[in-house]
Amino acid sequence: MLIRDFEEKIDMTAVRNCLVELQDFERGLDPRLPSGTEIVDEYIPHMMKRCRECEGKVLVAEVDGEVVGYATILTRVKSEELEDGDIEYGLISDVVVLEKFRNMGLGKKLLQEAESYARACEVKWLRIGVFADNQSAATLYLSMGFSNLYVELEKNLASSQRRLTNR
Repeated sequence: MLIRDFEEKIDMTAVRNCLVELQDFERGLDPRLPSGTEIVDEYIPHMMKRCRECEGKVLVAEVDGEVVGYATILTRVKSEELEDGDIEYGLISDVVVLEKFRNMGLGKKLLQEAESYARACEVKWLRIGVFADNQSAATLYLSMGFSNLYVELEKNLASSQRRLTNR
């Protein structure tokens, strides 16, 4: 198993496949999300643009010469929220390992390499997001030293309205 920098000419197809699997997994957690095939053509260029703008990079996980996962690390992110002030932080924006390669420590290795890169770039604060229902990812992130910073809650008003009118 190897974690290395993304090489666009040789890794693009595999990273696209990983993104599709990640998005489809997240869509299983929130069916309102688009499918992976619906976003992959726009998402990959957006991801690469953010890497250029935020001094980031993409790391890939390789097993027996096959790319089976990736992580995106951005080292110079500024919040667009006025109340956050001028905080700059690092952000791990994507972490995915193809399902058949999970539980081999690849996610942990990707996170460790992303953190090493962030430290080398003198990042003081490193953030990562996770869907509340993605317990395996949340458990991994907590085990790697991340802690809750901000919890965003959501209420389905259409669903709660139906319950009120069906009484």
